[in-house]
Amino acid sequence: MEDVKYSESEKDRKLRKWFINDFTHTHLRRIKVHQGNIRGVSKLDLPIDFPLIGIAGKNGCGKSTILAIACCAYHNTKDGFKASNRRRPYYTFADFFIQHTEEVSPEGITIVFNFAHNNWRITSTNKDSTLIGTQIRRKKKGGKWSDYASRVERNCIFIGIERIVPHSEKSQSRSYKRRFLSTSPKGWENSVKEIVGRILNKDYEEFRLTSHSKYRLPLAKSSGISFSGFNMGAGENALFEIFSTIFSCPEGALFVIDEIELGLHIEAQKRFIDELKSVCLDRKIQIICTTHSKEIFECLPHDARFFIENNGNQTVAKMGVSAEYAFSKLSSEHTREVDVFVEDNIAQALLSAVIPSNIRARINIEYIGSATALCIQLAALHRRTNNSKSLIIYDGDQRTKEANNRNLTLRTSEKTDANFDNWFKSKTEYLPGDTWPELWIMQKCREHPDTLSMISSTEKNELVNIIDAGIRAGKHREFYEVAKLLGITIEHAIFMFCSSISITHRELFTNITSKILEKLNQ
Repeated sequence: MEDVKYSESEKDRKLRKWFINDFTHTHLRRIKVHQGNIRGVSKLDLPIDFPLIGIAGKNGCGKSTILAIACCAYHNTKDGFKASNRRRPYYTFADFFIQHTEEVSPEGITIVFNFAHNNWRITSTNKDSTLIGTQIRRKKKGGKWSDYASRVERNCIFIGIERIVPHSEKSQSRSYKRRFLSTSPKGWENSVKEIVGRILNKDYEEFRLTSHSKYRLPLAKSSGISFSGFNMGAGENALFEIFSTIFSCPEGALFVIDEIELGLHIEAQKRFIDELKSVCLDRKIQIICTTHSKEIFECLPHDARFFIENNGNQTVAKMGVSAEYAFSKLSSEHTREVDVFVEDNIAQALLSAVIPSNIRARINIEYIGSATALCIQLAALHRRTNNSKSLIIYDGDQRTKEANNRNLTLRTSEKTDANFDNWFKSKTEYLPGDTWPELWIMQKCREHPDTLSMISSTEKNELVNIIDAGIRAGKHREFYEVAKLLGITIEHAIFMFCSSISITHRELFTNITSKILEKLNQ
C-alpha cells in the first residue's frame, strides 16, 4: 500500500507559493486544444499550478504531442539561448509535426495558451500589464500556423530521449572522439557534479564538458579514475546532459523533458525529482515531463500529476490521480464486475474491510487521488455511450459540496443530458460521517476502543491517548502519528483501525453495500 496521502514538503510549499505568484518568467499556466485534432489530441484542457508536472498515459494517448505543443508556446529573441544542436532559439510546429508526402497536415486547429506575464500590452479592454493572459495559435484549413513572431518570449529547451544513447553508439561522437576539447569553465560545473553525485550516490572529484563543433562529451573523475561519456552508463550520461543544459541556460527557462526517468533505477528516480524541485526553486525554471514511472508520479504533488486518456473525440487530462490508479490503467485490464472509485487509500482500505467478502471478490476498488479526480472520472463515464458498471464514493466531507461536484462533472463531460442529476445520483455515494475518513475513523475507534484495544494488544487508556495524539497531528497526518506511537507501519495501523470499524460500525456502510449490490445485479 502506498503513502496515506502525498505529504507536501516545505520545498513543495515554497515552490507552489513562488510559482503561483511569479509573473516575471512568463510561466505556462494552461494548455488548451480548443478546436481540431492535432496528432490524436483534441479538446484537451491542462491547467498548470506547479512548476514541475508529470504526464503519464498509454502509448499513443498524446503525451509527446502535449510536450511539442508546450515547446511551441514561446518565441525568443535572436540572442536567446539555443541548445547546441539547434539552429534557432525557439521551436515551431514544423520541428515536431513532420509529414510524409502521403500524410495530411493537421488543420482547422485552435490552441489556447495561458501565461503568467508582467508585460502584456495595455489596451482598451486590458488595463493591467501583469496577469495570467491568453495567446491563441491557429492553423486554418490549407493555411499556416498564425502569428509565430507575436508569441511571448522565453527560453524553452526540449530534451528528448536521444540523451540516453551512449556516446559509443553515436556516430558523430565516435567520429570526433579525438577532437573533443575542453571548454573554458562556466562556473556551474561543481553544482552539476554535486547534484549528479547525490542522485547516483557516487562521489565525483571532477566534472567538465568537452566539445567539438555542436557536439558535447562529458568528462568526470571518481575514485581517482577519469572517464568520458564513452564509458558512462546511460543514466549517468543523461543526468550530466540534463543538468548541464539547465545550468547553461539563463534562469527562468522552460524545460520540456520526454520520458524523464530513462536510464535511472528507482531510488535514483526519487532523488532526481527532489533535486529537480530544488533546481526549479533556485533557478526559477519550469519543467514539463512525461513518464512511464510510478515512482516519478509518487514524488509529485497531486495537482502536478496528469494521466492522459482518449475518450471518444476528447483527450482528457486527469489531474490529481494516484500513482496506483494511473499505473494500474497502464497494466493489464481487470475482470471484476463493478468498478468502485474512491478518493484515497484510506477509503480503499476502509471499504475493503467493511464490504462482505462475497461482494468484495466481485468488485474492483481503486483510489484516484482527490474529489476533483473523481469528478473527472465521472465525466469520462458520462461521455461514454457504453456505460460500464461503476460507482463513485466520495469522502464524507464532500456531502456539502455535492452541487459543486455535480456541476464540475457536467461541465467537464461537455455532454447535454436532461436526466443528468438522476444519473449523477445513481453513480455516487458517500462514506459515513461529515469529515475526512482518517479523522472519522479515529473518532469512531475512540468512542468504542475495546475492539481496537484487543486487535492492537494495547491497553485501553493508552490507546485512547494514542488516538488523541493522532487527531492532534492534523489532517492526513493521523496515521503517521498513530503508527509511530504503536511501533508499527502505517499500513498495519490502517489495517487494524479499519478492521475495528468493520466489527463495530459495519451497519453505517449499508447504503454503500446496497448500491454496489444493485450494480452487480443490473
